[in-house]
Amino acid sequence: MKHTFVGTHLDFIGFATSVGCAIHCAFLPFLISALPFLGLGFLEHPWIEYGIILLSLFLALYALSHGYLRHHRKKLPIVIVSLGFAIIAFGLLWGPEELESIITPIGAVLIGVAHYINWRYIKKSQIEYPDCHIHNS
Repeated sequence: MKHTFVGTHLDFIGFATSVGCAIHCAFLPFLISALPFLGLGFLEHPWIEYGIILLSLFLALYALSHGYLRHHRKKLPIVIVSLGFAIIAFGLLWGPEELESIITPIGAVLIGVAHYINWRYIKKSQIEYPDCHIHNS
């Protein structure tokens, strides 16, 4: 049975959330002036950004720990996702404000890459678990 990366499994959802975060962070500065006219002024609020980051963090913790503990025992996805969240934290908390729209998407892309690598490791794993939605080919 052949499986693609696109689907409803946690790594794809985490990947999609990370890409959405990267797009949000990269393009929101250009759209801020138009947001009130579009009725989307709430997207400018910092808590929306923090909510997206927290959602990504919880998805990453759950999906990557599941893959690590039940399938592959490889630390690379955990290292990459940690680096991604560290870069996001740096961009939000200590980075120069004019570079935040560059720094934060880099972290979000790394989080997406970690989810993709985790999914690849799960797919390549020789161990199948009946309670998992991703089965090996």
